[in-house]
Amino acid sequence: MKFHDTKIFKNVYRIFFFTLSLSVFISLIAGCSSFYTIKKTANKIARDIKFSGKDMKKKVAIVPFENQTLFIGQNIEQNLQKALVETIKKGTPDLLLIKPGDEGYPDALFEIPKHEWGQIDNFALAKIGRQLGLNAIITGALINISGEKKNGGILWFNDTCKIIRLQTVIEIYDTETAAKLLDESFVHEFKVDESDFKLIQTKKNVQSILELQVALKYLADIIGEKICGVVSQPSCKGYIVSIINEKIVISSGKNIGLRSGDILEVHNCNKIIEGVNGERFFVPGIKTAEIKITAVYPDKAEAVTVSGGEIHEESSVWLKN
Repeated sequence: MKFHDTKIFKNVYRIFFFTLSLSVFISLIAGCSSFYTIKKTANKIARDIKFSGKDMKKKVAIVPFENQTLFIGQNIEQNLQKALVETIKKGTPDLLLIKPGDEGYPDALFEIPKHEWGQIDNFALAKIGRQLGLNAIITGALINISGEKKNGGILWFNDTCKIIRLQTVIEIYDTETAAKLLDESFVHEFKVDESDFKLIQTKKNVQSILELQVALKYLADIIGEKICGVVSQPSCKGYIVSIINEKIVISSGKNIGLRSGDILEVHNCNKIIEGVNGERFFVPGIKTAEIKITAVYPDKAEAVTVSGGEIHEESSVWLKN
């Protein structure tokens, strides 16, 4: 019996060793082909996010992406953004996403504020977002498109790969604090043939490269999943933009689900702190009052005070549970 068990063990060991050796051998001779078979590590988006408060929606805007590469005028960044919008909509169906091309898209988002050294002015951008009733603002830039030749395989199986590398950066700004909810660079490489590789080198008509369109969709899926995870977090329902006599005007309305009679909690978030490089941020404050919605319009609402102390412009409002 002991001899039989030992024989079984040896057979299992041989099978395991053969399988492992075969896998290693295939990886060695595969060379560049591994670029075709690599799988995404991120899970497919299958969310059905419900935001707190009787079908209340979050309102997020995405600004036109920048193209910082040498491939200007070929709509590559627009194609990436279009694919990303589709991914976000599938991942967060309850999100009210304001995107370029929409009727009435805010002019203020076409030229977002920047410091003199070129960095986005987070504080000024947050103030714009508050006036528009946004919870967050998504910015993006296509940083680099480059070609590179790589050697793959081993010994007589050696092969030269022609690789295209895409790099993009995505940032999400919170309008309540002016802080970044996301600041991440995404890189993707893919294989092309000789003719497409020459297009990259000469900067000509890269839109005709089929693999490029597939790569943009791949990046959009990865980035979209990250964005959906960030914007699904709880946030305020709007901001007080003006107070005239006893009438309080809020920069949110029917489009996010507000209704006449809703009670909102007012939180003071006007205190400002300064960080490194002179960046400024809002500090969320305590609850100061409660207000009641008296009139609702598509993208704004009017309210009156129900209880509490002083109410200031730019205070955030939250639906009372």
